[in-house]
Amino acid sequence: MRQLQTNDIFRMSRIFKKLSIKAADVEMETAEGKTPDNADEKLALAVILKVVENLHLAQAEINDFLGDLVGITGEEFGVLPISETIQYIKEFKELDGIADFFARVGQWTKSL
Repeated sequence: MRQLQTNDIFRMSRIFKKLSIKAADVEMETAEGKTPDNADEKLALAVILKVVENLHLAQAEINDFLGDLVGITGEEFGVLPISETIQYIKEFKELDGIADFFARVGQWTKSL
């Protein structure tokens, strides 16, 4: 799986808009304004769960995005065996900078 790139922020921002994911959905500060130690994990999981709940609203866009990350078309990604798809999603959750990526997407979505 390739690393995330700047253009991915724009693509994911469009997906967030289509799924009605708001910036508040991807913010991970406590009431005291501190970020929890495991914020990266919690943020990635929360966003992934929100996306999974609404996959049907942006199926083609999500397949295109994830397919691009692994070097195949969205159509090819859509017909992968479920076990392979799950493995790719696990890899996606483990990417360096994933929490920062989702925070940036949330900020851009707020400004659009």
